[in-house]
Amino acid sequence: MKRFIILFLLTAQIAQAQNFVSFLDVNASTDNVKQTDFVTSAIVPFTMLEGMMVVEATVNNKKGNFIIDTGAPTLVLNEQPTANHQITGRGISEGLVTDEVTVEEFNWSGINKTNVDAFKVDISHLEKVSGKTLAGIIGYDILKEVELLVDYQSQTVVLSPVKSKSRFNEPIAVIPFTMQAHLPVIKVKIGKKKLRLALDTASESNILDSKIFGKINANLISNQQVGEIQGVDQQIKTVKVADIANTQVKDLPFKDMPYLFTDLSHLKTQSGLAIDGLLGYPFFKQGKMSINYKEQKIYVWAK
Repeated sequence: MKRFIILFLLTAQIAQAQNFVSFLDVNASTDNVKQTDFVTSAIVPFTMLEGMMVVEATVNNKKGNFIIDTGAPTLVLNEQPTANHQITGRGISEGLVTDEVTVEEFNWSGINKTNVDAFKVDISHLEKVSGKTLAGIIGYDILKEVELLVDYQSQTVVLSPVKSKSRFNEPIAVIPFTMQAHLPVIKVKIGKKKLRLALDTASESNILDSKIFGKINANLISNQQVGEIQGVDQQIKTVKVADIANTQVKDLPFKDMPYLFTDLSHLKTQSGLAIDGLLGYPFFKQGKMSINYKEQKIYVWAK
């Protein structure tokens, strides 16, 4: 049994300054997953759902809409947990019960897997917001076999074999990352404060631990607001929302990105993660970016 942390931040703004956050800490096994080699690059269109990328994939010969999420460890099905194989997990603020199941076959644009361990999590609240039916979430265990290039301008993702060296031009930056559980984590500077932030393609907002707010130079902070955050545990928390003037990633400045500030201390005490927050859609939309798990590098191209 491998231990994973399901950290998919489905931050859909359904009301002014209100965000959904889904965090689960559970045990899962992926030792029995079998995959057909991914050998051909594919350009996959996606639609936008509150800052998240939604693509079409097939589970057990049934097509559905799935969110691409680097913050989730494996495949997640949008279903209510049943009495079978229930697992107690932790949400962003409260405990909850999920359900581990085995998917016989998963297919997405040339990625073919069998015997995939997946979780049942109710994300129907996102369907109510968007009016779009969602089958689930595509996470790390699916994405780690390819290089994933995200282009929000053309609303496409390019899937390439991890051994492929063919890119359309030279990147303007290469950002190394380390893995914590299934999460890619990069080094970031805000003012003089050095941080470690995980990358989450399914988060509409960037998120920082609330303890960091007072350590950031006040001159870098603007547009402060009060908002709400809600996880899959259905608990609503009040959070601070603000813009940060400059987030430095390696030699690249990312200007005026919004952040939510909430207590993330449980990530360290309960889950063993040494991170200060997450970077989501406001980070990824800055340009074309690809994630290569094998090389543990982020490649960045100008818009």
